[in-house]
Amino acid sequence: MDKTQIPQDLVSSLKAIFTTINFNRISEIFIAALLCFIGFLIARLVSNTFIRTVGLRFNAHQRMVWRRGIFYTIFLFFIIAALKEAGFKVSVFLGAAGILSVALGFASQTSATNLISGLFLIGEGSFEVGDVIQMSLLRGQIIEGEVISIDLLSVKLLTIDNTYIRVPNEQLIRTPVYNLSKYPIRRIPVTLPVTFHEDLSKVRRVLTKTAYDHPLVLDDPKPHLAVTEFAESSIELTFTVWCHQANYGQVKDEILERIRNSFIQHQIEIPVPKIGFVNDTQSMNRLPVQQDDYR
Repeated sequence: MDKTQIPQDLVSSLKAIFTTINFNRISEIFIAALLCFIGFLIARLVSNTFIRTVGLRFNAHQRMVWRRGIFYTIFLFFIIAALKEAGFKVSVFLGAAGILSVALGFASQTSATNLISGLFLIGEGSFEVGDVIQMSLLRGQIIEGEVISIDLLSVKLLTIDNTYIRVPNEQLIRTPVYNLSKYPIRRIPVTLPVTFHEDLSKVRRVLTKTAYDHPLVLDDPKPHLAVTEFAESSIELTFTVWCHQANYGQVKDEILERIRNSFIQHQIEIPVPKIGFVNDTQSMNRLPVQQDDYR
């Protein structure tokens, strides 16, 4: 079919619908509308039945994608049948849709890239709706939030301060994404400096007891203390504890407070940088300018 003829055929098909209105035409339009209604009900029934049976093995986002795909596929067949029943030339509409798709593809290459990236994200399944992810933007800014939607063009996040963020799928494909809630438990690292004269065995006992005294800290994996660095005026330690994902924020806040109180109770010193000023008046009096002034 000639591309220049498609708009003319489309207009003639639409004119034929309204110029030949009679009882038979009205009945055909009624049957077409009835086909659309029946198709909607069948598509909804089949998609929901699939999700309640086979879809139970999928996660929430995969179930949503399957339900939409099945629904629109079935409903599209009924729409095509309804158009044929109403007297439309379906080939004309398909040709017009093809030309429109090509034009939109050239006009929106970024959207096409995001669409393809979205298909990869859905197929890969690195994260799903409800997960908390962290990623770095192009300028180095780090964002963290809960995934509330995974669409074909973008992923929607809700941050802890109730900010809505839309991230294009292309950017998620290009940058590392950290899924902070992929597994049921999570580690909390705490960096602690202590002075060089502190007994590290004592520090280890105090920290371990502090962790075990917290009801939400897990016994397995066990709390762990590691010496990470000898700094200029302190020994750098890293103390790690584990907790369930749901308790992460509470445990991180409370364990820091408990460690601070335990250090004060057992007189374990955390070195604080100090700045001193020296007033050397004798050196100032030796300055040639000052000596010349007093002569």
